[in-house]
Amino acid sequence: MGDTIITLTTDFGSSEGYVGAMKGRILSILKEHSKSAEIVDITHEIRPFNIYHGAYVLLTSIPYFPPSIHVAVVDPTVGSERNPIVIITKNNHYLIGPDNGLFHYVSERLGIKRIIKIDEKKYSSSSTFHGRDIFAVVAGEIAIGECIEGEELDSIVKLKTEPCVIHIDRFGNIITNIKKEDVDFKYRESVKIKIKNNKKEKIIECKFVKSYHEEEDGFLCLINSEGFLEISKFMDNASELLGVNYLDEVEILGE
Repeated sequence: MGDTIITLTTDFGSSEGYVGAMKGRILSILKEHSKSAEIVDITHEIRPFNIYHGAYVLLTSIPYFPPSIHVAVVDPTVGSERNPIVIITKNNHYLIGPDNGLFHYVSERLGIKRIIKIDEKKYSSSSTFHGRDIFAVVAGEIAIGECIEGEELDSIVKLKTEPCVIHIDRFGNIITNIKKEDVDFKYRESVKIKIKNNKKEKIIECKFVKSYHEEEDGFLCLINSEGFLEISKFMDNASELLGVNYLDEVEILGE
């Protein structure tokens, strides 16, 4: 793989030793085989247990790397029957982690060449820290050129496809899973959108624009840099103003 890059994305935060333990396992394997790699932290601030947040962050980062090894751990059901997997994409990225929807968006973007179920029995692992004991070790093995062995799978777990909120970024922008090809709004058209959960619903009117500054008064919507419909408020937190959260249902209303 040439100059190997290994990326890490987790919900572990930075105040514990979990990320350090994963890096230690990777570096130990590399050193034992006189190999080296650059380890890149994409983020360890994924919201705890939030697979949708993790999936969106992977989509917004991995496609911009050269072919690399990517370990992602947002794994609320660690120790359960969910599969540990390696995905090889069509452009030779390796995606390593739990098969719980975390790789849905990025593998859809990059395309899948192979899906391999990791043989857990090969590894001495705790039932609570597969990030250190399985996923980091597999990343190290790939980096030193070992072949991946395991059952070939035909598909991965996918996330909810009904229109909903899939991410809220640190600015309070509300990102939906509605893609640009599924809307035909005209520039500066007023769009009515209903957002609801099991407690309440809100109908908002927003101006369809190309960038945030074009509507400084009311709410706006646009197609963001990853091709999804986003609802925002210029220099303000749209999610807090509207009381919106992950997986709230989204419906575009007609006239």
